[in-house]
Amino acid sequence: MKKILIVVASQVEILPQYRQPGNDFYSLQQYGIHADILISGPGAVPTVFALSRAADAYDIIINGGIAGSFTEQLPLGNVVLIDSDSFADYGVDDNGTFRHIDNILPPLQKALPLRELVNPYTIKPNTKLLGVRGITVSTVSGSNERIAMIKRSWDAQVETMESAAVFYVCLKLGKPFFCLRAVSNYVEPRNRKNWKIDLAVQNLWNELDLLVSYLNTL
Repeated sequence: MKKILIVVASQVEILPQYRQPGNDFYSLQQYGIHADILISGPGAVPTVFALSRAADAYDIIINGGIAGSFTEQLPLGNVVLIDSDSFADYGVDDNGTFRHIDNILPPLQKALPLRELVNPYTIKPNTKLLGVRGITVSTVSGSNERIAMIKRSWDAQVETMESAAVFYVCLKLGKPFFCLRAVSNYVEPRNRKNWKIDLAVQNLWNELDLLVSYLNTL
């Protein structure tokens, strides 16, 4: 049986019956899911730190969580598989024009491009899961001005605060990984009344259970 680690940013993104308040690292074996869970904390930096410390002990890494969608073609609660991701707000504001850090600094030997991280692992136990392009941001988009800027700069379907960090660590370490995200809200002027977090989390864990079970048959 493979050693599988599920990385989430917060307790909110875990089913209530799977939570262990006060623990940020524990096993889900007792629930019939043969995997461990790591709560990294929200954001790319905490995720890189927490995952880098734990990843060597595992065969496969799974990032799970909620996401905002830029398109209403993804219904709230829908679970997607992020195929590519970017550190979308790493760069400079050049007199009102955003310039990504990869376009400013000279390319470094053996460096991963922060604007285009691609997952080479394409296993999908549920063939209905849509593969999407994501972006990872340090500030969640919640105003018309920022949303317009992001849309001008990126052709992305979903937004998170952590997925590119998982891509980065796993690609650097050569670890197979998967990023599953459930759409909890649309990216619009911030209005939590419209969010469907409970639905998204339930659907997310339905897919995580399926994926873990499938991976353990390979």
